[in-house]
Amino acid sequence: MSKFPTIGLSGVSPAELSWLSGNWLGQNGQDPVEEHWSPLRGNTLMGMFRWVKDGKVRFYELLAVEQDGESVFLRIKHFHPGLVGWEEKDRAHEFVLVQLKGQEAVFLELDKPNARWTVYRLEGRDRLVSYFTRENEPVTDTGMFEYTRQ
Repeated sequence: MSKFPTIGLSGVSPAELSWLSGNWLGQNGQDPVEEHWSPLRGNTLMGMFRWVKDGKVRFYELLAVEQDGESVFLRIKHFHPGLVGWEEKDRAHEFVLVQLKGQEAVFLELDKPNARWTVYRLEGRDRLVSYFTRENEPVTDTGMFEYTRQ
């Protein structure tokens, strides 16, 4: 049995993840990280992420939670400082929503061997936890993000 589902959910919409909206600051180890999610507009949640290490930006992400057919997708584009993209301009890392229980959303990475899940969980009103995990592997410190609402 798998740690989380591996089939995309149908019959859900990005509106059901509106609890992500807000400004979130946290740490990854000793590094400051932040994630900002705008309110739902155009049936899409839009986010940005910044990771700072040793006083300098390590990288940025542009994130979108979007409806595509019957499924909801998390799409991520990565950028080095200077907004130099990691992915080809017509590509993004894609994750499909596979589980939504209350205020916990689980997305499965698409088209990757040994794919990762990314989990977002709202704990109370002002604490957001997100992490990456793979089957039969523990969550690593670099894959765990804990935020407080600002």
